[in-house]
Amino acid sequence: MELQTIRQVTQNLGVSRRMLCYYEEVGLISSTRREDYAYRIYDEDAIRRLQQIVILRKLQIPVRQIKAIFDSPDAVEVIKVFEQNIAEMDEQITALSTVKSILAQFVAQLQEKADVQLKLDLLNDTSMIAVVNSLSFSDNKIKENVKMEDLNKAGDVLKQAKLDQVRIVYHPTETIAMLEDVDEPPSQESKDIMAKFIRDTNLFKIKPDFRCGFNWGFYVTIPDDLDVPAPFKKQTFEGGLWAVYKITPENFDEFDMVSDWVKSRNDYLRDYQRPRHDVYFNPLNIYGMKNTDLFDDFHDQYKEACEPIKEIEILTSEELNRLNTLLKKTEDLIDQRIPTVIDLSNIGKAGELEPIYNNGILELVSNGEMNGLRTLQEFKLPLKIDLCVKTDNKAIVIKYAHGTIDIGNTNVGINFWPLEGGKWRVYENCGELPESEFYNFEFIFGKDICAIKINGKLYYLRDDDDYVKSFAENSEYYMSSTFAICTWGSYVGVKSLQITEI
Repeated sequence: MELQTIRQVTQNLGVSRRMLCYYEEVGLISSTRREDYAYRIYDEDAIRRLQQIVILRKLQIPVRQIKAIFDSPDAVEVIKVFEQNIAEMDEQITALSTVKSILAQFVAQLQEKADVQLKLDLLNDTSMIAVVNSLSFSDNKIKENVKMEDLNKAGDVLKQAKLDQVRIVYHPTETIAMLEDVDEPPSQESKDIMAKFIRDTNLFKIKPDFRCGFNWGFYVTIPDDLDVPAPFKKQTFEGGLWAVYKITPENFDEFDMVSDWVKSRNDYLRDYQRPRHDVYFNPLNIYGMKNTDLFDDFHDQYKEACEPIKEIEILTSEELNRLNTLLKKTEDLIDQRIPTVIDLSNIGKAGELEPIYNNGILELVSNGEMNGLRTLQEFKLPLKIDLCVKTDNKAIVIKYAHGTIDIGNTNVGINFWPLEGGKWRVYENCGELPESEFYNFEFIFGKDICAIKINGKLYYLRDDDDYVKSFAENSEYYMSSTFAICTWGSYVGVKSLQITEI
């Protein structure tokens, strides 16, 4: 087996980068570095160990028990671990069966009372109490020879149950003391420095609702008028809505759960203007903890993953009609222009590997890092891109000037580039696409409209993006850049590419 990079491992095994770091931190796996390569790599033994860990985690075995399994050569001890988990699962199954039986009886009782006005004191009804009192634990039978797909399906069910635990929280804009720390999660030295700062400033007294977080640094919220010593830096942390999930180290393999929750919603989007808290410590003294406990036992008992979110903008019918009128005007103008057809057999590369031109298809492959093609000529805004492309369920990334447009093969997520220091414009969850088929992508960036179509279907239509504003503020606005089409997955096939300057 060849050596694999972190990106390749995360893609092939479905393990997050953070989870890999945690497995190394607790001693389950180890990585190596080559003198001629800047990234950490994993050898065959590490990959085999990771595969074993993935299976054990799917079986709901906690990380601490996985470590005990690997550390113990005694099969008897391993059997004890499995039997302990089976016993715990039996208890959970029994409890769920009990709840299910109660709910079934409630449904039956409610159906009998369907013609009677429902009252809030129904659960105090003597007949309902009698139902509950008469319930007994039901026998639970687990089918034998469970297949891997059954295990994955069960994992999906459990994951959805956890998704239901995500909550929405609002935090105001606050002042923070930032401790720059490249370690992820923060090193013990950084924890000691932070704990000392919290004790020395008497933060438990002057700001009892303080929070500690980690995002490109280790920070704590402080009163606005508090002076901070080096190495801390005083900064402002922008507030807003957050999707929050309580998480422990043993659940780090599901750390992206909050992101999945956001993507599943039709009322919220990820807010890319604010940072995500990859690890969120919440050392409130509501648990009666001592200052010395700040990042010790409590550190491993309570963490939160926080994803910045915002409500989805809903356009009125009048706004949609206006935007469609602008789009029709722009498309009529495009029809009067002559497109530049890109010669795929004579193209530049964007990355380490050369694109492969094969039977009219330009094939882009990746070794785990960003790789792709780049046009030899530059094109200026406003413009339209026509692209016929397919991918094997990995991301297609179109790069122009300062930013990118990201499109996944199972879901369209558009990440627009900023102009002249503008903010990123992100619009996710545009819709799903079938796998491994060629698609026709149309990207229109006009002076007063932005639109994206896929196979003729309109996926995005707005007029409030930074480049549109640039045209509105300066009729002579000019930007020119080459185009790059890339992947960090394993394969993208490009059948045709043409660009029309409007």
